[in-house]
Amino acid sequence: MSTIANPAMPSQAATPAFCLITLGCEKNEVDSDRMRALLLEAGYREVAGPEDASIVVVNTCGFLAEATQESIEAVLFAAEEDARLVMCGCVPSRYGEDLARELDEVDAFLGVDEEDRIVEVVEGLVGPARRGVDLASPAGSYEAFDPDVLRTTGRSVAFVKIAEGCDRRCGFCAIPLIRGPLRSREAADIVHEARALVDGGAREIVLIAQDTSAWGHDLTGRPRLASLLWELSRALEGTDTWIRVLYAQPEGIDDELMDALAHAPGVVPYLDLPLQHCAAHLLASMGRKGSREAFSALVARLRERVPHITLRTTVMCGYPGETEEDFAELCDFLSEMAFDYVAVFPFSPEEGTRAATLEGQVDEATKLERTQAIRDLTEAIGFKRVAERVGRVVDAIIDAETPDDPDGAWRAHAAFQAPASDGVIHVNGQVDGVCARTRLRLVDAWCYDLEGEVCDG
Repeated sequence: MSTIANPAMPSQAATPAFCLITLGCEKNEVDSDRMRALLLEAGYREVAGPEDASIVVVNTCGFLAEATQESIEAVLFAAEEDARLVMCGCVPSRYGEDLARELDEVDAFLGVDEEDRIVEVVEGLVGPARRGVDLASPAGSYEAFDPDVLRTTGRSVAFVKIAEGCDRRCGFCAIPLIRGPLRSREAADIVHEARALVDGGAREIVLIAQDTSAWGHDLTGRPRLASLLWELSRALEGTDTWIRVLYAQPEGIDDELMDALAHAPGVVPYLDLPLQHCAAHLLASMGRKGSREAFSALVARLRERVPHITLRTTVMCGYPGETEEDFAELCDFLSEMAFDYVAVFPFSPEEGTRAATLEGQVDEATKLERTQAIRDLTEAIGFKRVAERVGRVVDAIIDAETPDDPDGAWRAHAAFQAPASDGVIHVNGQVDGVCARTRLRLVDAWCYDLEGEVCDG
């Protein structure tokens, strides 16, 4: 039974065409790819822009108010075309029936966890597509609709969602309101999807969830993330595939996970560790555990047990009650830890969250000033750490051909670079194409990007 749809389809003018617009994070990208695969498997054509589509599907982000507004603007822009319109994802899940009253331009709404209904909804709006093309074949011959289709292929990196929802109730976060409680996928399902994606050409599997380190807590036997990494490592043995972990909360980082990061074949020594802050009283107000001392000890342990580990974190400025002393402590902490990559954002009082109603709200100007100061601080550290890699020879995965880029004919990333987050390597020299693994000598750096030359032999 096929579980992968090939995105390359023959042109069939009589077949209804869809345009898929995705906003937000990698988790939304995975949901969109699932819908794309289902629509392609059902026989619909994908087109690049809404002007050529019979139906436009907008997968929205509602994590922050700004993202919600951007999503609504994207829907209204798509509504200008002569196409039926489906709005799906976080915003419909968060605002429900209010949207139907406010956005009569939209023909159908689908919340999160409803992507498997996309074919049913599209058929109801534009009619069924012709069937009979084998989407698993590069030649484009046709076979029966496969209800178990998972993803499309052809890219060097594939994000795999290992869980949905979150059991945390962080004071600033609307995700539990949108996506509900933690629901882990069974390990066998994750391994099956990863193997199919690798068979389709992917050379890196990136594990994502709202909290990857909580994976398995709701499953029988309460398996841990470390066991999943070892299982994936064994399943992908011999395929020369990297496995990466993003969005791992600090409470879930145990010795077993560190050992998997250090020793499981194919698992890259990289961890995305969103800490949010280091002031203990602010973390407690957020509903999170931790302190500067605890986080410093955790980082030290990771660097000791996982040689050459790359660490990424996320922090927030201007959470209610944050004082100048708290901000100074955060700056000192980030200087001391010298993370490879840091994402920083100002606190946003999101509707329905506890933090939106707390006393001690920090004014907008101060939040933005602190955010920029942290960005300047951490970029100076990060740029220096990237520059220190110049002169090394590294393995890299070719992600795209860039013939018009004066900095290099190809774009790649190394194990120390999370795709779409941590900068790229611009490659000069002959390679075997997208998805190839290549040895590169790093010859220059600017900001978070590097330049690499293909090593002979």
